[in-house]
Amino acid sequence: MLKIAGINQFYGSSHTLRDVSLEVAQGACTVVLGRNGVGKTTLLKCLVGLLPVKGGGIALAGRDITRTPCHKRVDAGLGYVPQGREIFPLLTVEENLQIGAYAGERNQTAEGKQFSFDDVFHTFPVLKTMRRRIAGNLSGGQQQQLAIGRALLTNPKLLILDEPTEGIQPSIVMEIEAVLRSLKGTLSILLVEQFFDFAQAVADDYVVLVRGQVVSAGKSDQMEANNVRSLISV
Repeated sequence: MLKIAGINQFYGSSHTLRDVSLEVAQGACTVVLGRNGVGKTTLLKCLVGLLPVKGGGIALAGRDITRTPCHKRVDAGLGYVPQGREIFPLLTVEENLQIGAYAGERNQTAEGKQFSFDDVFHTFPVLKTMRRRIAGNLSGGQQQQLAIGRALLTNPKLLILDEPTEGIQPSIVMEIEAVLRSLKGTLSILLVEQFFDFAQAVADDYVVLVRGQVVSAGKSDQMEANNVRSLISV
């Protein structure tokens, strides 16, 4: 579904991504792990078109999107849940979801699942209960569920999540884990994460970044044997 080949990125003279390559298989989840400041969020911003790449290529379902504008990447099937959630705090829960659904209307293709409001409310029942509530008044975990629901309504082929467990209470982390596991097969997932146990529970494949480059990669069941925990521990 996704192939990133030899991506390079710079902030000024700082070489933040160094020939990063990874793949996400159809219907599978690849997790990118690493400590703070190793380039994980930069990689995702390059992928969704918020930052231009300085070298390398990005292909989605066999289509080169390396130079495609951000909004066109959404139309092509990228759904993005950014770090910090970035919901619209002054809009209601339902209005936030309508924004995702508006993008999804432009992405009505025969390929993959078409997500509806009912699908989102079934996945995250609390959002149906709070649909008229101002989104900024939700808890952090509820806002994270809203951000995921909004991304699903864009009808993505690839769902991209940047540290969805950050600042979230354990009970909702467990709910998000169950949701991501249930989505595999329906769509492909690229997950950026710092927490080993959550990543291992969700992922099929993993990549570890250190100082902007891949230092370890493989199947999730190899993470313990390959000492991934020590590579990402602070």
